Amino acid sequence: MKTLENLSFQNITLIEHYFDGKLSQLETEKFLRRLTMDNDLRDDFDLVIEMSPQMVTWSLEKKRRVRLAFSTRHYGAAALPVKGNIAKDLVAYGTATIAAAGLLVFISGLFVFLAS
Repeated sequence: MKTLENLSFQNITLIEHYFDGKLSQLETEKFLRRLTMDNDLRDDFDLVIEMSPQMVTWSLEKKRRVRLAFSTRHYGAAALPVKGNIAKDLVAYGTATIAAAGLLVFISGLFVFLAS
């Protein structure tokens, strides 16, 4: 079990820089890959999370980075998410939902028409 006395200052600094978005894209990818392989970094990461009661006040971007690192830490998926176009996704899913609802109404009406 990792304690405060045997934390690596270098790891803590790296973790904080990652949380604050101070790492480049390449450094972020290296950090996430290292998080899957380095036991000391994983233990330090878990301890930093446990010692962060102010997480509630963190920005959404910082919380996203924490979630990504946490899932990488526990599930080994070190791939960065691709930013999507929210408007395009809403239009695509909204159109599909409306088409499905329209088809359901049409089939229901056809069933009622044939049943009578």
